[in-house]
Order: sequence, then C-alpha cells, then structure tokens
Amino acid sequence: MVMSEKTPPFKITPEMEEYIRARSTDLRVATTCEGPLLFSIRISPPKPTDRILTVGGRKVYVSAVQAPYIKAIDASMLPRCALEKKKAGR
Repeated sequence: MVMSEKTPPFKITPEMEEYIRARSTDLRVATTCEGPLLFSIRISPPKPTDRILTVGGRKVYVSAVQAPYIKAIDASMLPRCALEKKKAGR
C-alpha cells in the first residue's frame, strides 16, 4: 500500500486489501448518511481534495471530510449490496 504525502496513515484490513485488488475500478471512501462507505469511482467520482492510497495497483480515494476520522478501512465500509453478494459467494 502506498499513500500520497497528504494521506494520514490508514490501516487497511487484509480482507479489504483483497477486496480492493479484486475490483475492476478504483474506489472511493465517500460520506453517506450511513457513515463512510466504499464505492466504485463510477458511482462516487473522486474529488480534488481526496486523499489517495494505492493498493495493489488500484487507487483508493478517501473523502477529505472522512479522512481525519478514519483509523482503518475495513468491511464495515462496504455497502450492504456488496456484503450480500459476498455472503452469497459472488
């Protein structure tokens, strides 16, 4: 995992590193009414103020609003639909 100079030191759980590497697009941790969630950049495009991490060739953009509060990127940041697919083995 590589971080930009502006990025605070986030931990990424091994499960989430695997999830990020398996995606076909870069991802973004965005602010939602349910808290910070991880989306494809097709759904939540990056903003110029985002912090950027690199995980296995994938970029993970972290909302500047969320960045000060995040200690780790973990499965709690997956949207419900992603969790349901994961449980179903897809």
